[in-house]
Amino acid sequence: MSGLQVPKRIHIVPLGYEEDRIVKPVLSYDADEVLLLEPDPDSEEIHRPEYHERVRDQLRNAGIEIETIECNIFNLYSSLGTIAELANEFREHNVYVNLASGSKVTAIGGMIACMATGAIPYYVRAETYAGGDERPVASGVKKIETLPKYHIEEPEPQHISILDYVTTNEPVTKHNLIEYGKHKELPFIARYDADGVQNPDRGYYRRLNTQIINPLLNRGFIDVEKHSKYQYVTVTESGSNQLQAFRYLLKS
Repeated sequence: MSGLQVPKRIHIVPLGYEEDRIVKPVLSYDADEVLLLEPDPDSEEIHRPEYHERVRDQLRNAGIEIETIECNIFNLYSSLGTIAELANEFREHNVYVNLASGSKVTAIGGMIACMATGAIPYYVRAETYAGGDERPVASGVKKIETLPKYHIEEPEPQHISILDYVTTNEPVTKHNLIEYGKHKELPFIARYDADGVQNPDRGYYRRLNTQIINPLLNRGFIDVEKHSKYQYVTVTESGSNQLQAFRYLLKS
């Protein structure tokens, strides 16, 4: 029994312009560890009120372990990707996500991340809303609500792997993608038995098109342009956002 590991209660909390709505839920849920999401600490564009340190002091004084994670809480894809990556990293524990303490886009990204990973989202209703430049947006806590969520499927890891490769090396040809698939043993290649096939290259291209190119094209994540006898693949802005949101799947 000495080797038994008890799951920890981990809270992912955007460090926005809040104090009570950060601290009180963490204490109410008896959190073991808090991961504070904060924009680049060296950025001169982000205002950091003094009560942020009070938040940290209150958590430390309660014996709660805290860690600060860099995240642009005002960007949807940064928020989604960071929260989903952390939820996936700590999936063996009980992960809670505070949707009330950051920006509106953080709340949206956090909810999507919870739907994809199984983390538990919650919202904190304040008693009053009357903040200012040096005061939190809200004060007091009226109610903490665990929110219902519906499961959504994460994208295929091989799609994220392809987006990552094309982003780093674009423009690339379909032949490049097949060679990359062989090197990484991606499913569209690894599950193809070319033994005894008269023209195995044709099979590779067919599987690349049906399992990789067409799904990514249909979602607007890539563009394919033909020059001479080659077709070149590039990543769109939507594809870059998808990669940013689900890059953590490359580590799974």
